[in-house]
Amino acid sequence: MSLPQKLDYIFEYYKFPLVLILIAVVALGSMLYYRLTNRNALLYVAYTNISVGDTLDRALSEGFTKAIGADPRSNEVKLYRNLYLSQDPSAQNHEFAYASRLKVMASVTNGQLDVLLMNRDAFNILSASGYLMPLETLLAQEPDLAARVAGRLVLNSVILEDNDIEHTLDESVPYQAITEEIANGLLVSAFPLFERAEFSGDVYLGVIGNSARLDAVLQYIDYLTRVSPTG
Repeated sequence: MSLPQKLDYIFEYYKFPLVLILIAVVALGSMLYYRLTNRNALLYVAYTNISVGDTLDRALSEGFTKAIGADPRSNEVKLYRNLYLSQDPSAQNHEFAYASRLKVMASVTNGQLDVLLMNRDAFNILSASGYLMPLETLLAQEPDLAARVAGRLVLNSVILEDNDIEHTLDESVPYQAITEEIANGLLVSAFPLFERAEFSGDVYLGVIGNSARLDAVLQYIDYLTRVSPTG
């Protein structure tokens, strides 16, 4: 048989095994690619209502990875960029804010959010919603770090109970809430690493209440308070 006839014969009688082999090769290749390119998440960090330049972005991710001696080829700080939270009901902002709120909720539910870097508006929203843990409790594990940042802790309100549903259904019912002031924010824009970022306002760090990587969170806070803009 000629070569085309041989190929036609092989395809006709062995096409099913060949398809199975092809599927197996593709699956194996995908698995190998995932293992070679997927990196362990040391920490999940979200930028909320702030814009971060490339230099600072690298310092907040790759810089931390190197600072703690982790191999950047297999480890990373997972960043969520460009999240936006607002209580402004305008059509221009509502859709973006709603999508960002869903992203935050899903990440928290999946245990894939640890640290938030945010402006005051986002800080107020996340604090009131009860997402942020008291930092004094966390920092008590590292007395030296706690002493170093004590003057930068910021109080904010946490809503313990309110009548938001009743008020929403009937605006004649005045809104009432029982709140508690908790030190759940850290003013990080006062630290040297952020001094050249030229943010339009203060930037705060908050820690998600259900974070499973608190040791890494403490390392991250320590890193942010020590590193200079040039590393």
